[in-house]
Amino acid sequence: MFRKLFLPIGIAVSIAVSFIWPEPGIAFKALRYGEYFTANNLMIVITFLVCGWNVDVGSTRFDRKFIMLFLGGAVMALIISPLMGVGVAKIFRLAALPATGLIVAAAMPPTLSSGIVLTETANGNALLSILMTVGYNLMSVVTIPLMLAFCISSDGNIDTNPVKMFIQLVALVLLPSMIGFGAGKLAKRKLPPFFTYLSSTAVIMLVWGFFSASCEHFKQHPVSSLIQEGAGALVLHIALLLVVWYGSVALKIGKAERKALLFTGVSKTITITITILTIIGATTGAALVPALVYYFVQSIIDSSLAGKMGLTANSENC
Repeated sequence: MFRKLFLPIGIAVSIAVSFIWPEPGIAFKALRYGEYFTANNLMIVITFLVCGWNVDVGSTRFDRKFIMLFLGGAVMALIISPLMGVGVAKIFRLAALPATGLIVAAAMPPTLSSGIVLTETANGNALLSILMTVGYNLMSVVTIPLMLAFCISSDGNIDTNPVKMFIQLVALVLLPSMIGFGAGKLAKRKLPPFFTYLSSTAVIMLVWGFFSASCEHFKQHPVSSLIQEGAGALVLHIALLLVVWYGSVALKIGKAERKALLFTGVSKTITITITILTIIGATTGAALVPALVYYFVQSIIDSSLAGKMGLTANSENC
């Protein structure tokens, strides 16, 4: 039971600590040796090494249903999601910059780590989650400019640097996953349960560093605007959860695949969100805070839901 609750509790505690005492988290996030060997990248690599080792290829069938699942998830995560962001921004009458922040967050591909760890926590299909994470990030090179050009009227010239994004995906996701998978096949056994805590701790550390570095943006933001944007982010994320869940039901897939689609499809990377906001010139707190709030809502809801699903799955297997 504790293993399933470790991630949601850890994320909640890390966010609380980041606001009370942000300095250690800021220092952690700033750790680096050169351009690419950073604390954040190390946490991502650890996550995928563990996930790759424990992945079960036999649980996924690469057939027509898999293709329909993959493409259906892509439509929901990369196309329907930003359109829903536009609708929520209009319903809550968000000003132009806050609406931009929320829509950009909704248009993003899955985060490189937490969606997969949440899938594992919920006893979902981790291999499918890894494949969707890599595939949707690559597809987003095309969908982000197209969807933002359609959803945001004054976005300027968007350049997502696809070559750099592809290199990062290979180095941080594919390569560690393949190394972990190969090591697991050679060892002919899964990692001890302790390593589940290791991958979850890596995600917790990522969240801790990110919110520690962003706490000043929250402190300087008007409370009334924060409440309005928080309500919009909550409604958007719950609506997206429902769309992806019932979309997966319509696809008639198993529980493990449904959980993978759910937690990967609704997971949005804050790193690319901030990058895109910078590219389009929306770097003020008015645009950034709604994106941060969405990430906060996503972290709390998804980790709690994954923990509950994991406990339910364990009790059913007993």
